[in-house]
Amino acid sequence: MVPPDVAFERFLREKHARGEKDYRHISGRIAVEDLPTKHFYRSIADWANHQLSDIGVNSTGGVVLPPLHFELVEVNNHFAGAHTFEADERGFIVMTKPMLDEMLRLSRLLVDRNPVFMTQQIAPAASAREISELILLMQFGFVMSHEYSHLVRQHLKDQPPHAEALGESLCQAQELDADGYGIYHNLAYFFEGGGRTLASRWLKLSSAKALENSILSCFLLAGMTQFCARWAGNMRLDADIRAEHPPHPLRIEYTLLFVEMWCREVGSISTTWMTDGTIKDYFNAAARLFPSDLKAGWHQLVTWLKSPRSQQYLAEIRRSIHRLRTGEDEATQL
Repeated sequence: MVPPDVAFERFLREKHARGEKDYRHISGRIAVEDLPTKHFYRSIADWANHQLSDIGVNSTGGVVLPPLHFELVEVNNHFAGAHTFEADERGFIVMTKPMLDEMLRLSRLLVDRNPVFMTQQIAPAASAREISELILLMQFGFVMSHEYSHLVRQHLKDQPPHAEALGESLCQAQELDADGYGIYHNLAYFFEGGGRTLASRWLKLSSAKALENSILSCFLLAGMTQFCARWAGNMRLDADIRAEHPPHPLRIEYTLLFVEMWCREVGSISTTWMTDGTIKDYFNAAARLFPSDLKAGWHQLVTWLKSPRSQQYLAEIRRSIHRLRTGEDEATQL
């Protein structure tokens, strides 16, 4: 089999030669293997590829996947984003350097701007750097698991599941479906897998209950921060079912529902955080990381989503995500 770095560069050259706009901003891979072992870029790429090399049937739901590989890439602009694709009998998850740099900056900024909360509520004995490292890993894991979920859920197939039934709403339903599957994958890792050990070490918490509460808080803060980062500067004031991605406040809403569902059905964890003001506080903490001019359209979009004008759109999204996740139309569910 062709080595992953060779396969990726070959794929990128072909896309550039064809002038395909989805890849023209990517100038090339970052050779993280040539960096010092403890370099941030190499460490995060090594962690990602270790996770991708250790995927079992419980994670894939029985779907047969090609060998997977993570690549960190340079771009010729400031685009912060991630992609997934298949090439040369491999699956690739790609993240741009600006996105990873942004995650690092925002994780540190979030902790630095909320020192009392981080000390009293998250980890009294941990340093700001240690807490921010966990939030950074959760942000990174959220995006990587989202892209991985597109592969597992077969969204990239020529004829993806339920495409004909969903029509124009397919892309947005797939994005929410990937969010949900990725969230379940991530929560299992941080509560039941290797992520729990990392969190315990970074947060310096030995009490199981305290550790779980802090993991959940960090996870919610990481998710809010990542969605606010993607929302910042976006002046979209309503929603179109034909767009590729759902509006960010809707993704936040579904993310919270997926996390609550996992806590109730899998983790046996209290969900009082959904109604006790925690969510509002966490969202505000993440939103304050961004200047007001980048949030100019946020209020109008949220107002539109709460208005009668959005009801047909929201009903179509609910129907579509239900179909993707259950294989049934809502009307047929007993």
